[in-house]
This record gives sequence, C-alpha cells and structure tokens, in this order.
Amino acid sequence: MAINEYLIALRNVAVGSNLYSLYMAAAPRKMVSYASECMFLAKQLHPNGDLPQMNVWEYFKYYEPLPVRLDGKTGYCEWFREFGSYTIDLIAMCMLCRIIRPSVIFEIGTYHGCGALHWAMNAPEADVYTLDLPPNKTPCLRTTSVDKFHIEDRTKDDSRMAYSGRSEAKRIFRLFGDSAFFDYGRWHRRVGLFFVDGAHSYEYVDIDSRHAFECCRSGSVIAWHDYGRTGVNGVTRKLNELASMGLAIKRVPGGSIAYLQVPEQ
Repeated sequence: MAINEYLIALRNVAVGSNLYSLYMAAAPRKMVSYASECMFLAKQLHPNGDLPQMNVWEYFKYYEPLPVRLDGKTGYCEWFREFGSYTIDLIAMCMLCRIIRPSVIFEIGTYHGCGALHWAMNAPEADVYTLDLPPNKTPCLRTTSVDKFHIEDRTKDDSRMAYSGRSEAKRIFRLFGDSAFFDYGRWHRRVGLFFVDGAHSYEYVDIDSRHAFECCRSGSVIAWHDYGRTGVNGVTRKLNELASMGLAIKRVPGGSIAYLQVPEQ
C-alpha cells in the first residue's frame, strides 16, 4: 500500500507540477501565483522551524460557535481568490475581531478597503483606522516587487473604496502617510487590534511592528499578513526574529496570518 501511494505521489508531482507549469508558461503572472502558492503550501506541510500553527479560537479557548460576517458582493475584495489561503486569512482576522471585540482597530495597508470593511463588520463597536501611502508618493524605505504592484493597483478614489456607501463607512477613517514616519502618537496604548499589512520588506515590517507595539497595550493583539509567502520574505524574517526573542507568535493553519497577544509590559 505504501509503495502504491508513493507511486501515485510521484505521478502527481510529475504531471501536476512539471507539465502544468509548462501549460501555464503562456500566462506568466498566473504561473508565478501558482508556483508561489505551491511553495507556500509545501512549507506549511513541512514547517522546518517556522512559527507554530494554531487557530485563533483555540488560542483564545473560544470553543462556542462563532460565525463571522463576510461580504462577497464587492468587486474590490482581494481576499476571495482562486486559492483558499487568503480567504482563510480573512476569516481568521474576522474571528479575531469577534473574539477580542476591540474598540479601536488600526490597519497599515488599505489597498481597496475590503479588509477595513470586514474589520468594521465583525467589530461593530470599533473605530477602524486604515493607513495608506498618499497618492503619487514614493515609499521612503526599500520595498518588494509585490509592494510596487499593490501601490499601482490600489484604489485612490475614496468614493470607490469597498466600504463606500456602507453603514460601516462612518466608523472607518482613512489616513495617509508613509507608515515608517507616520505620527502614531494619538493611538499609543489605545489600539485593541493592530493589523500590519503594508510594505513587505524587512525594513518596513521591522518599523511597522515597532509602531504596533507602541500603539497596543497588554492584552491587545497584533496580526501580520503574508507570513511564509514567497516574494515577501521580510515578513517571515522579522517574525521569526521576534519569536527567537521569546514572543509567543502563532500562525494560522492553512493561511499566512501570524498573531500575538501582547504580553504584560
């Protein structure tokens, strides 16, 4: 039986990976996405020193049914893709909103505003502040090629954000500034959930994380997006570094959300 399974696995690797990759050669962007997701899933199956995996409801010992609100109507929702890991990330973040019930949420990286909409939908008592790079401004620190695409593709017109015209919009406040040099003073020790999803270079993740710790208090949660994904290795490098310092950071099984409940300070 084991030999038969091994032969099936070899066949699937040979046909599923090699031949299908050749088939996708005519669509380079899809081929990159396909290869990146394959590598992402492979690293999840063989963590090899990565952050320990734990679902958010297990971490917070919240075993009662916990439905989350999702909005699939908007055409700007970048979380619903051909592969499921981004949707897993979205659900994990919505569950954090439901469990923590923060009064203030701060997000670095607005993009189309779909994330901010979902945080507001699942934390009905929270004010959501979402920070974006000003239009026509170049990032001050080093960025990745993924960041350059996001900067070009993001929604610049406030009236076309995912939350525009929604009842949640009155609790969503769009801010502009380079996250590395933005003045976070008014949010120090006020944020219950801080989401780091801006530029993915080590330099940006490093300084964005420092700002997150300054804005959060003991018991607050910091969440990072894109841990373990290829091409945005600054996230993985920084979080592994923080974990090596003794911080109990977890990552969501099947997704790229990493999260930490801020310890007593």
